Amino acid sequence: MIDTQIRRWLPAWLGGSRPQESFRPRGTSSRVSRLAAQYDAEVDAALQRLWPKARIYHDREFTRDRADYLLVVRGRGVMIETKVKSDPGLFRGSTLPPLLDRLQRDGRRLVVLLNQGDPTPARDLISTKLGDKGRIIVWSGPHHDAELRQAVESLLEQTTRHA
Repeated sequence: MIDTQIRRWLPAWLGGSRPQESFRPRGTSSRVSRLAAQYDAEVDAALQRLWPKARIYHDREFTRDRADYLLVVRGRGVMIETKVKSDPGLFRGSTLPPLLDRLQRDGRRLVVLLNQGDPTPARDLISTKLGDKGRIIVWSGPHHDAELRQAVESLLEQTTRHA
């Protein structure tokens, strides 16, 4: 980041020393990152609880065009994407298009799990891109396990068995 404070640069120009800058992470970013890490751990536990015999692959590298999880149940796979909001407002899904484009090309199924908020605008986006191959639900803990199970199972019924 460029330092635009003249009072910090002026002493260096006049032969003095410039005070060392300190790194301060942005509050929102770090808070959301902590929430996302905690949410991913809760989602992982829920997937293991709901499908104890399933294979769960967690992509720990941050990318916009790959889902966070691949859940393989009875030889059938469903992609799981987690989204964390720090406020309970609308979730528009502005970060989803690269992932949706890739899954649309690949013919994959997707469940988006949102920790809170109203997913209506994102639901429309997912429906436009993936049709009946995509779902979005609000999942914030075990009390939403029934919705998670229903969303995943409905997509598993559609898929063909992987070789």
